[in-house]
Amino acid sequence: MDRLDKKQKQLLLALCYTVLFSVMNGTMFNVALPEIARDFGLLPSQVSWVVVGYGMVFAIGSITYGKLADLFPVRRLVTIGLSIFSLGSVLGFFASAYWLVIMARIVQASGAAAIPALGMIVATKYFPAERRGYVLGYIASTVAFGTGIGPMLGGMITQWFGWSVLFLFSVTSLLALPILHRALPVEQMTKGSFDTMGALLFGAGIASLLLGINANLMIAGLAVVFFVLFGMHIRRTQAPFIQVSLLANGPYRLLLLLGMMIFFAMMSSFFILPLLLEEVNGLKAGVIGLVLFPGSMMAALLGSRIGRLSDKYGSAVIIKWASLSMALGFVALSTFIGISPVGIACMLVVVYLGFSSIQSALASFVSRPLERKEIGVGMGLYNLTTFMGSAFGPALVSRFLEMHTGHWNLLNGTAFDSYSNAYLILAVVCLGALVVLALVQIRLSKEAQLPAQQYESI
Repeated sequence: MDRLDKKQKQLLLALCYTVLFSVMNGTMFNVALPEIARDFGLLPSQVSWVVVGYGMVFAIGSITYGKLADLFPVRRLVTIGLSIFSLGSVLGFFASAYWLVIMARIVQASGAAAIPALGMIVATKYFPAERRGYVLGYIASTVAFGTGIGPMLGGMITQWFGWSVLFLFSVTSLLALPILHRALPVEQMTKGSFDTMGALLFGAGIASLLLGINANLMIAGLAVVFFVLFGMHIRRTQAPFIQVSLLANGPYRLLLLLGMMIFFAMMSSFFILPLLLEEVNGLKAGVIGLVLFPGSMMAALLGSRIGRLSDKYGSAVIIKWASLSMALGFVALSTFIGISPVGIACMLVVVYLGFSSIQSALASFVSRPLERKEIGVGMGLYNLTTFMGSAFGPALVSRFLEMHTGHWNLLNGTAFDSYSNAYLILAVVCLGALVVLALVQIRLSKEAQLPAQQYESI
């Protein structure tokens, strides 16, 4: 952190601390899913709502906080978000029925959404452009660390004290509030209005789509109606929830799709792994966390260095090789179903490194075309699409695991075809992200009338 002054270091440390708890809150519960399913007698598609419901509200909340950051001081929004997050954690600890668990997770998500959304805004708005990759690299390494320590802690807490104690752990995120208040600049409210109707229509569309996937496909038809109404609304509103100009930006729109695909793949993997390791390998929650730990720790240690590589060589290069790394890891997981936990941990190192690299590179890539006044909603929309991928992934994969699919991977010699086939699909999604990246570079080269190769350094 020697590249930053004292106040910037304090701000970055506080951001990393809050992001850490936000990430751990998600990954800890992934490990607890088998226990929750057993306690309430749930199918994979039913227990998936512990992460799907959280991800759905998280996705909508991310852009909502991003939009609110254009109008209200970030310090105030952070305070509100962390307070709601902690309230949901307390409610979840006392939940005695499954629907109460889901409600607590929704309350948690409505507050936790402020953390990564505002964190991205602070990183891109209050740090110089030449340090963004460096700062985002630290945040990405924190995400990787939380992704790894979360399952390990979650597994041990679940095994020794029960999964309900996981809720209380997140309350400690409030300790970051004093530091954030000191480090964040004092801001005044900006004149403007919040598009409440647009937010409601968009949120209803996302909720209907996810409910349709996990409950009844008829409900998914409502999503089309809500999205059509939303599209009509934002075209006749002066300050829409999502700016039409941003959606009309072709390269930016493709980068949002790329982010959604990567997070779809990674969060689907997080959902599959605990179920796979319990059913196929017979592992308990505490050991499952240990299997996930090495890869995330490796990514955490290298995250800031990867951020510097993004500044030096360009985001496109990092995204390309990282997507290939994730695809390779998923193919290996698909092929070697049932291998020893040590072997699975080694394969996860490849996946984690790829995901951590993409996080810092893609966030930096997306922010650069945005004007300063667009950063709030632009990064909020980026967070929205990545968290939508995080919600859609487990929702779709949970349904897929209940289907009877054929033997797709000829190198897989086990009878666990659903898990193997699911990982093949995730590998294809990562390869599809490479196609999207190529389209981004082509679009940018046409707009600037430059050879596409020159955009390797973007």
